[in-house]
Amino acid sequence: MIPLPTRPQDSAPLRVLLLCTSDQGGGAAEACRRLLDALSDIGVEVRMLVVHKGTDDERIASVATTPLRRLWAKAVFLLERLDIYLRNGRSRQHLFRVSTAKWGCDISTHPWVEQADIIHLHWINQGFLSLSTLRKLATLGKPIFSTLHDLWAATGICHLPLEMSPTGATECPRYQAGCGYCPLLSSKQEYDLSRTIFEQKRFLAHPPFHYIAVSQAEGRLFEQSPLMKGYGAPTILANPIDLSLFSPETAEATPPPFTPEAGRYYLTIVAARLDDAVKGPHLLKELAHQLRLRHPQLAERITLLLVGTIRQAGYFDDLALRHIALGSIRDRAQLASLYAASDALLSTSVYETFGQTLVEALSVGTPALSFRCSGPEDIIIDGVNGYLIPAFDTETYADRLALLLERQTCAEGAFSPKTCRESALRFGAPAIAIRLVELYRTALDSH
Repeated sequence: MIPLPTRPQDSAPLRVLLLCTSDQGGGAAEACRRLLDALSDIGVEVRMLVVHKGTDDERIASVATTPLRRLWAKAVFLLERLDIYLRNGRSRQHLFRVSTAKWGCDISTHPWVEQADIIHLHWINQGFLSLSTLRKLATLGKPIFSTLHDLWAATGICHLPLEMSPTGATECPRYQAGCGYCPLLSSKQEYDLSRTIFEQKRFLAHPPFHYIAVSQAEGRLFEQSPLMKGYGAPTILANPIDLSLFSPETAEATPPPFTPEAGRYYLTIVAARLDDAVKGPHLLKELAHQLRLRHPQLAERITLLLVGTIRQAGYFDDLALRHIALGSIRDRAQLASLYAASDALLSTSVYETFGQTLVEALSVGTPALSFRCSGPEDIIIDGVNGYLIPAFDTETYADRLALLLERQTCAEGAFSPKTCRESALRFGAPAIAIRLVELYRTALDSH
């Protein structure tokens, strides 16, 4: 752990502490690490506290530094899952769609916390911060920012107040009612675990907390929460992208993790877990079927590149298109190369708070397609850098994809590498970091 020396209040750079359950795995951890780099690059003294540390970055420290603390972190995770399991009819179906934050790690006296000017929360569930710790942090006299990688801060216990079905995502009818009768618990009671935690979270709607939504749609859903009625609208600020890493130059210098065949189209889909229902794997299967049905000659020339874990063995065996499962790709340069070697990036998600992989692909010059499912609507300019498909119309998706693949390749204009790259510049890390520092300083001035 790097000690942070004391400094005069008015002389040295702003000190920011980022908090995230881990520094690897999942979009929130990736976005938090990118923010760590972006803030460092513009002169901010920034550190990151996690439970699970997987990198050797000395700016990142784990709170589980001893065997006893590691045991406690694991016990907290298991305790919370067990509590939810016993309350939801002993079902594992929705076990990870909810968090209660009953237990966690008390970091309120950690030296990095004490020395920070700003505390910035990212994804802090499943064993990191409890509601009790959040209350303690709120008493320290420091502005606390929270980037909404999901909407847990505005709900009772769920990460997304949505009901998922094969036809899409609809807002949970209990969300604007203050929870209770929670469908994820199969609850028949108004004052169930979701309502209890909802009431305990009311302090989150008041200073020193400041909220950042990563898309317009997420911001609107946040405002609908009765828990946040007293807070109002969050700031809208996208997750940052490293434009130098995800660039044509990086892609050109790095070999892709597969060997392309001449005359074939390569379509890539990336997710931490590909068979997660929220990522729409059933819609991917239906899309493949529609391509085979509506554009059979084109379908013969398509290969799907599946990037991410697949927990259900054989889940994609019946996919109607040729496909290659590449597993998870940790090397970001190799991922950039993969995007550049692809003819398009696909998303079939039922809901996305943002859509980080879409920006990554656009940044190297590859067009992207997605259903209209919140976050992607801020990223894809329909008919310019890709297509936004009516939710969840796989027939139209297949037709738009065919249109994209069969177009004449141009150096400029719609769908060209130049157009795609330029559309991603607004998500560049320096611009996001500068805007964030403005928010930090405004909060400090008014605190």
